[in-house]
Amino acid sequence: MTMSLSRRAALATGLTAAAFAAPAYAQTRERVARVWGEPGPYIGVFTNGLNEWAQRNAPGLRFESEQIAWDGVYTKLATDLAARRPPALISVESPIAYQLAAEGLLEPMQDVNTAIRARERLVDGFTIDDFGTWKGTQYAVPLHHQGCLFIMQDDVRQEVGLSDPTNWTWTDLLNGAKAIQAKRQGTAGFTMALGRNLCGDYHIQQLIWQAGGLTWDPARNFETTFNTPATIEAYEFIKELYATMPRSAVEFSFLQVVDQHVTGRTGSSFYWGRTMGRAFDEAKPIYDKMEYYLNPAHPRTGARWSWTDINGFIMPRQNNPFIREAKEAMAHVMNSTEWMVRYSNSLFPNVGPVFKDQATSPDLLNNPMYQQKKRSVDVIFTGFVPYACNSGHELKKGINPLAGIGHGRNVWSQVAQRILVNNENPRAAVEWGHRQFEDIRRENRRLLG
Repeated sequence: MTMSLSRRAALATGLTAAAFAAPAYAQTRERVARVWGEPGPYIGVFTNGLNEWAQRNAPGLRFESEQIAWDGVYTKLATDLAARRPPALISVESPIAYQLAAEGLLEPMQDVNTAIRARERLVDGFTIDDFGTWKGTQYAVPLHHQGCLFIMQDDVRQEVGLSDPTNWTWTDLLNGAKAIQAKRQGTAGFTMALGRNLCGDYHIQQLIWQAGGLTWDPARNFETTFNTPATIEAYEFIKELYATMPRSAVEFSFLQVVDQHVTGRTGSSFYWGRTMGRAFDEAKPIYDKMEYYLNPAHPRTGARWSWTDINGFIMPRQNNPFIREAKEAMAHVMNSTEWMVRYSNSLFPNVGPVFKDQATSPDLLNNPMYQQKKRSVDVIFTGFVPYACNSGHELKKGINPLAGIGHGRNVWSQVAQRILVNNENPRAAVEWGHRQFEDIRRENRRLLG
């Protein structure tokens, strides 16, 4: 597949007329195009697909994957841009894509989305804009999705005599966690991340949304709206839940929550599909009794919002000599159902399929975990989608370029730390958080247009 390079893109990459006469991918000296992705094997699988294209079409070009910690992308990108050596491609969650797009740092991706027929192929419930569109321009190519859900050990639930979590509310969650803790000595009733980190931010945010809270309101020029009764209610609920968690939850980030669950030290938790995959690999008895559910509903709002990693590929436009080749290589991989299924299967069921042909492929549906845990996998892949949102698109009310900066400072989890570690009153802690978010808005007003 051939894709044309716009004059604007050519100027952004510093290509000269001579470069067009002798395209970069016609050269034979090895060049390395770096591809950043989240920790996990899936970025390596996708990079293998990129190299399949390179071997056929760009002698001397090699794509090389680099795993970047969730909370390290923006800082590392800023450093590499300053050094004039950005990666060719970055797999990111949409809040980071919105921020970088608003900063003017990204190459438009409409041509790739058109080449792969992304709009027609996307699974129901998502749009291209969800992955990284800013002011009408598409800056991201859909890659995967992951929703944060409620995980329960069914044997623990039955032992304690709890009802089916399908229809649980916050009240049932709290009472269930208390009952597990009381019945099973040494087992936490519930676990979530409460450390000052991204995972803490994400777990806390979905509870704020379920209560009806919002950090910034796009309808009012991103007015800071964090300090509300709904937000205070969410933090008060977290404080109650913390009594059923391990004391060390105030240190936990992503994989500590997974470890807690797969080692049998908690009866339930919030997490993405990775917990199931880890248990399948390392703790079969835990896996056998593990079930996923939609998040318990807020008793008043009925909301079950799920913090969703809506992940796409973005491309730095400055000092990036690989724009042409990377776009064509991306289109090659994403137009291949086989490669996209390999991508999802590499960390099943954590890497949700974004394309219909990928999601319905026999090679995905025949994954052993899908065969053994179809109800739970369906919740992970499709059931949660009506409740999918994240900090870049809170309550689906509008795209927000400030969220990535908020995560850089971990304000949401800092508020929880002030309550749980410093024993501060939730109302006072939320007022403190509101001031931090107002500072972020004031300091970055240029991004709002």
